[in-house]
Amino acid sequence: MGLATPLLVGVVAAGATVAVLAGTVVLVLMLVALAGVAYRGLRGDGIRWPGDERDDDEVRRASDDEEWKYY
Repeated sequence: MGLATPLLVGVVAAGATVAVLAGTVVLVLMLVALAGVAYRGLRGDGIRWPGDERDDDEVRRASDDEEWKYY
C-alpha cells in the first residue's frame, strides 16, 4: 500500500498537467479567433453574412406573391 500513494499522486499530477495544457491551447485558439474577427471588422470589410450581396440598407418587396419576404 505504500507504493500506491506515490503512484496515484503521479497519475493525478500528470492528468492535471494535461488538463492545464489543453486549457491553454483552447484559450490561445479563442484569442486567435477573436483577433481574426477584430481584424476583419477594423480593416473595413466588416463581417458579411452568407448570401448578403446587397450593400445598401434599402428594404424592397420581392413580389406580390411573397407578401412577407423583404430583401
